[in-house]
Amino acid sequence: MKLKNENNRKYYNLITDKELGYYVPIIFIISVLPLIFHGKVINLPIEEANFWKGGIIDIDFFCYYKSLFLIIATLASLIAYGGLYLNNRLPLQNEKKYYVLMLIYLVMVLLSTLMSQYKHVSVVGFINMYQGIFVLYSYIVLMFILINYIRGERDIKIVMNSFIVLVIVEGIIGLSQYFGYDFFKTTLGQWLISPNVLKGENLGFTFGKYTIYGTMYNTNFVGSFGALVLPLTTILYINEKDKRKSIAFGFVSLLAFATWLGCNSRAGYLGITVAFIIGIIVFRKIIKRQYKKVLIISTCFILITIIFNTVSGGRVLRQFTRLNPVTEAERIENINKQQEIRFEEVSIKDNTFTVRTNKETLIGYMEESHLKFKDENGKILGVTTDKEGKITFIDEKYSGYSFTLYEDMPSYINADIYGRNWDLYVTEDQSFNVISFNNKLAQPVEAPRCKLFDGRETFASNRGYIWSRTIPMLKDTLIIGYGPDNYPLAFPQEDYVGRFNVGNKGMTDIVIDKPHNMYLQTAINTGVISLLALMAIWIIYLFDSFIIYKDGNMESFTEYMGAATFLSIIAYLVAGLFNDNVVSVAPLFWILLGMGIGINGMIKTAKL
Repeated sequence: MKLKNENNRKYYNLITDKELGYYVPIIFIISVLPLIFHGKVINLPIEEANFWKGGIIDIDFFCYYKSLFLIIATLASLIAYGGLYLNNRLPLQNEKKYYVLMLIYLVMVLLSTLMSQYKHVSVVGFINMYQGIFVLYSYIVLMFILINYIRGERDIKIVMNSFIVLVIVEGIIGLSQYFGYDFFKTTLGQWLISPNVLKGENLGFTFGKYTIYGTMYNTNFVGSFGALVLPLTTILYINEKDKRKSIAFGFVSLLAFATWLGCNSRAGYLGITVAFIIGIIVFRKIIKRQYKKVLIISTCFILITIIFNTVSGGRVLRQFTRLNPVTEAERIENINKQQEIRFEEVSIKDNTFTVRTNKETLIGYMEESHLKFKDENGKILGVTTDKEGKITFIDEKYSGYSFTLYEDMPSYINADIYGRNWDLYVTEDQSFNVISFNNKLAQPVEAPRCKLFDGRETFASNRGYIWSRTIPMLKDTLIIGYGPDNYPLAFPQEDYVGRFNVGNKGMTDIVIDKPHNMYLQTAINTGVISLLALMAIWIIYLFDSFIIYKDGNMESFTEYMGAATFLSIIAYLVAGLFNDNVVSVAPLFWILLGMGIGINGMIKTAKL
């Protein structure tokens, strides 16, 4: 790209003469940080332990060290940029509209932290997330640095080569996992990722064959990663003129596609689907000009899909089928037909508990140290007790209930309510408490709900339920949020009406630690104003990019990569409707967003 005036040309030459050393922290964050996978034994503060699965010790493999090294590397990047700026080698780009919005977001994050009830979590982050204030600040700092670093093709290539390294390593790891040869399940792999206290232990893994979790903790996060890197690598291949480089980029693109496909994340699938549609518009002239390459890469993508679908017994196509809203609606309808009842109340008051459904009401109470039952009219219900202490009801109307008492644990009552497990504890004064999923005593709460999701709790893998209880929380975070990573501490975890209404068996033993929607995640943690600031940044960038690239007149590497980055950002933002921001992937997004803004600035300057 040629700059049209001499002053711009001199400025361009000055700022692109940065030594590679200034990029080392950025290269580390892109190429190495997402690959960090090592156990950290953590003694939990009581405020976190009370909202976790029980116990005061947790072992984190995926997030703690990523969070720590992200903060260190970002600080190093900021120092490097500061040195360039103070020496007049890298003046600020004229992007005031972005800087103002970034500042608003940072202020709201700070205020949410200061006003948080759980300040330790706001600073350090919650278990298995670790996105406290310093991590959130790191994201914005990275975007700021990339906006000001990207001044020429060399800068873009440094970033892209870093992504290529990551895709190759993550892709190889992912392919091995998909076909059942997970390195981390080998003796050597487990030894490398285990902290000293677990050396020699056989670690359990959630995911088996025919899925990819990589080094990113969850398959959904791999979906967001795939959504970011697939457009970048594919466009690199299509537009590379050198034959050897083109073959290499094609191989990387296939790895990116296989990783994206093999993670089975419908959020990632949806993100790329939307980006693909927009990509056809943006790259229509390139597709026509490079149709042979497009045919080759498309054929390879189809072959990979056939192979993955065949070996997994049709799993891939089933996941794609569920992207169809009609299919999802039919699935929910079938679940509702099988669901016997809807719960309307699950409450405790002193020595009495009440379970009310759309069919009947059961009231249990303690009387002279004996558990007794009655209906809503006060009629005593007859029961039978077997030799193992299991109580069932004579009235068939209550055949969906059973309660088990234990001689050696007289304070403990295990209830089975239409297949939902519910543990009760009786105190010395004969009052009831629930033994929550984290083994603490609690009382059921009546949580506000978004009625739109009534009967649709199982939408998008139970996101319907989570969103139905999260959306009403927004009224309390319109200005200031609960604090970074405070979502699980603010969510109504003891909402048993909602939990019991999820599907046929309920969802009673899971900590709801994230909303599975990065927009709700931001609005709850740091406030709606902070979300609006970020959304304004994204909308401005997307609008600018669409105006720049809609005509498809791309002739330079900078323009190609600017358009590819545009598609990657779209894919990630769409996937974010169903996925959260996590430290495994989010730094990559903010780096790319900064690069995209920087590229757009370069293109605008060249047209002056």
